Amino acid sequence: MTKESSTQRTFHVPKCGLRVLLSFLLFFLPTKCQAFTSLLQNKAQINKARHINTSESKKSTGSELYSSTTGLPAPFFASVAPPPQEGKASITTRVPLGTLFVSRDYTFATVTNVRGYEWTLKEVDELLDDFIDASRGYLQYDSSSKQDYELSQIVLVPMEWDKEKYGLGNRYDVFDGQQRLVSLSLIFASLRDAFQKDEDMVDTAAELANMLSPSKVRKADILRIELHKRDNTILSHILKNEMSELDAIKDVKSLTRANQRIYENYKRLSSRVGEMNTEDRVKLLDYMTESVHLLVCIPETATIARNLVTAQGKGMDNEPVDDFKGLVCFRYTQNEENMYKTFDGWDRLASTLDLDNDSVGRQIVNDACLLRTTATLRTKISKRNTLLSLELWLRDDVLSNRHEGNIFFKKKVEPASLTLGQYRNGYFHLLGCYSRSKDTDIWNSITMRLNFLRLMTTTVSSTKDAEMVILELLLRACGTLGEKGTPLAQLDKQLHGVEILVLWMALSKPTARERYEKCFEFLDVIESVRLNINLISQEEKSEIREALVVNEFGSTASGKRVAIAILKRINCYVNELKGSDKNLIDLKTDYHLEHILPLTATKKAWGESWPDKDERSKWVNRLGNFAIVSNKPTALEAKKPFDVKKERFAEEAWPLTNELAEMNAWNSNNLIKNLANIVNLIDKVWSL
Repeated sequence: MTKESSTQRTFHVPKCGLRVLLSFLLFFLPTKCQAFTSLLQNKAQINKARHINTSESKKSTGSELYSSTTGLPAPFFASVAPPPQEGKASITTRVPLGTLFVSRDYTFATVTNVRGYEWTLKEVDELLDDFIDASRGYLQYDSSSKQDYELSQIVLVPMEWDKEKYGLGNRYDVFDGQQRLVSLSLIFASLRDAFQKDEDMVDTAAELANMLSPSKVRKADILRIELHKRDNTILSHILKNEMSELDAIKDVKSLTRANQRIYENYKRLSSRVGEMNTEDRVKLLDYMTESVHLLVCIPETATIARNLVTAQGKGMDNEPVDDFKGLVCFRYTQNEENMYKTFDGWDRLASTLDLDNDSVGRQIVNDACLLRTTATLRTKISKRNTLLSLELWLRDDVLSNRHEGNIFFKKKVEPASLTLGQYRNGYFHLLGCYSRSKDTDIWNSITMRLNFLRLMTTTVSSTKDAEMVILELLLRACGTLGEKGTPLAQLDKQLHGVEILVLWMALSKPTARERYEKCFEFLDVIESVRLNINLISQEEKSEIREALVVNEFGSTASGKRVAIAILKRINCYVNELKGSDKNLIDLKTDYHLEHILPLTATKKAWGESWPDKDERSKWVNRLGNFAIVSNKPTALEAKKPFDVKKERFAEEAWPLTNELAEMNAWNSNNLIKNLANIVNLIDKVWSL
């Protein structure tokens, strides 16, 4: 018995792979660009979309949309689809395998699934064991009736069906159930092969052959189930009963992993079924066709299908960006070779982080797509509408530029992902603008700003939204948005404005809506090619200055991370002013935040300088009471008197920490002086 449970004997399925939604087709293709933008919150700010006239597509027969520029047929989204009727329910039917496999009423395709067939020998052995045990009566709860076997639910979405070519029937995209349907087909194929060797069972073998490749007089052939073309080689030969072609494949290992698994599972099942006697095979076949049932769920939309799959606890590792990958690679790309090149390119990009070889990992690809979508649509992306929003970003680009998904991947997804990966991991030397700035003073300034922004946006959650602005600036600087790269002096000034934005986010505690609105204002200014993008008002700057003085940074983990980022930034600034040969900008050593006056100051060590307990509590977590050190102090070192601590401070590379060693004592007066010095330096760096 396998992992899933059911009210009866349910065969539970391992995660069967990512399911790609057919497409979140807009319910109607707008006749005017105003109608298009009305589908988006704040979409009126998208400059490209304002100039798209899609009215021709409504009166098009299907080819006019692309013919003038590419000569290619219109993409699938150019046709008009009526909105679904309100109240139309999803249909769920309990269907025996004999009905599911008997005609062309149920034929399946998984060509839009991002992942292929994944079941191993373990899963197919368990499935066959269950069926054999049940067919022999081992699973019956009583002897009076044959016990049905419930194989859980599959989720299908109707596809187009060419009635003239294939006759009566239906084609479904499999959102959930790919592993089971393929494995069932392999078991039926194994039974077919075994019966073919028995002269008395030729008719049964023919019946099974028709279940796997349902024939119809005067109509084209069709298989019960088809996978991606490159994953379908072995399965196609098996279902068509093309054993000679299957045997002619000399190197199965050269095929895709899905093909290899299908081949291994088929060989195992054939061997096991071949060892059974005819009577047991007949019992197995009859039981499977009559008593094994699937719950066939056919939702009214692909959106509902995906939600159903996720709600069942399956596909939990399937993020909207994975479905988006399927849309880009297979639904918005027409040429088959380009489909798979894009699919493989996406896989390489999303593989384990290796920036030197242009791999950033799945999470960064996900985040880059969401950031670019947010920036394009000028609206916060809700979790519920993530895939729809991603597709709107895709549609906006392919309609504006008259190209397809493969070009969109190369020009939008890949550059954004690589740039975000380089930024988050501090690989600034890999940025496209680095080659024209190496070892220049302006690059040192840019690097200091990027290091500060990176430390803030990757560790302080309230500043993460600023990544959409930073990514926009870096893409423009690297010339990856189809324009000449932004001059470095301009980039430096723009990053200066973003630094202040991030400080405001971290210290003034704006609401999420206020953060997004401010980011969108920044993006508007960037698009208007204004040099100065400092949109933080004087009143907001005053709030920042006040927070620097009164906030208790040491009282929360987030506050400590903000303090580290600020102190590291101004230490690097001071180091540059002094012309020190110690390059703190690229310093790779660890850094830690240390309370100069410890949180648990003993009376013996600190009683003379800080006799008042309330005074200690007032200042101990303020910004002026912190120093950056290279090595984390032990609990004992942290409690030592200032005279002992300053000996360590004197050895530090961080200039502000080093200067503390020149003080004779650490009392409230010196703490306030140090805080004033820090705020003064902050004012010089960011002109608050």
